[in-house]
Amino acid sequence: MTAAQAPTRRPGRPRSAEADTAIIDATLELIVDGGIDGLSVESVAARAGVGKATIYRRWANKDELVEDALSSLSDALPELPEGDNTRDRLVVMVEQIRAKSVETCSGRLMPRMLSYATQHPDLFTHYYTSVIQPRRERYRVVLAEGIASGQLRADLDIELAATLIAAPMLYLHLMQVGMGAPSPGTSQALVDMVLDGIRAR
Repeated sequence: MTAAQAPTRRPGRPRSAEADTAIIDATLELIVDGGIDGLSVESVAARAGVGKATIYRRWANKDELVEDALSSLSDALPELPEGDNTRDRLVVMVEQIRAKSVETCSGRLMPRMLSYATQHPDLFTHYYTSVIQPRRERYRVVLAEGIASGQLRADLDIELAATLIAAPMLYLHLMQVGMGAPSPGTSQALVDMVLDGIRAR
């Protein structure tokens, strides 16, 4: 690879994957625990067990660090379900939401980030773009393939359909402290209810 072809990277980016992971994890944990307003480079360094200089070699400021930490939540998205049956693929994807514990860092982070839609709109926009949109894109792909195969209506509004399929389980997932966890079979029931309206006739 020539110098002209070499991939560019932000000056001072990580020299230690272990330290990088510790810093990202600490940033997310602190957002969950106390919110963005109480977060500082000093508190991240203390939680991660690194020096402030280690952080500043990687990120120029707190905002840059927080954006990278949020973006990391999409690093481990599961592969799209395989198969030709659109209904079965959608059930698998909704079931992935149901089966995910609300006690994970990402599960505890979502309510916090939703509250920032008005309090910190720029931060929420980044969260939506880097975390929510990649997840919505998975539904778009499966729905588009369902249209192409003739299983779904040709005039289907893919954006609306993606919301109708994923949003109810997200709501039930977030509300389970008061309502109880969604029961096995809920994913199938939700998908089937929506498919009654969007299947090809």
